[in-house]
Amino acid sequence: MDPVRPALLRGAGETRALGEKLGRLLRPGDWIALRGDLGAGKTTLVSGIVEGIHPGTRSKSPTYVRVEVYGASPAIVHADLYRLESAEEWATLGIEDLAAAGAIVLVEWADRASGRLPEERLDLSLEYQGEGARSLRIEPRGEAWARRLPEGVLDSA
Repeated sequence: MDPVRPALLRGAGETRALGEKLGRLLRPGDWIALRGDLGAGKTTLVSGIVEGIHPGTRSKSPTYVRVEVYGASPAIVHADLYRLESAEEWATLGIEDLAAAGAIVLVEWADRASGRLPEERLDLSLEYQGEGARSLRIEPRGEAWARRLPEGVLDSA
């Protein structure tokens, strides 16, 4: 499936705003896989998504606790796999159990999940471009995402 064209985000404000717009599109059971180096803006994007779903809810990086849950109806599961030492540790996080209850699941450092993510998901890859700018590549995985996220739907965030 062809990725949606890359977007250029100029600073944390634009990154958060795009996250809010994306958050308003998400539904219970959705999975978002985030990739990018340290400082690429993954957690900033997640904070916008959380705000878009549950206005007024502040998110934080779960780097040390690995998983945070925000709100209800739907709950948002925010996992940070940066400190995962092996793919087997995934099973100890309880993410799939939370997802089975209809949560929206946001996974930072998704490349460390080693095939554990569902095929039906949205992949977001951020890359630092200097001077606060980031490029964002949005890739819908599965037919449902291809229908829900046509090209341009996240423009003008």
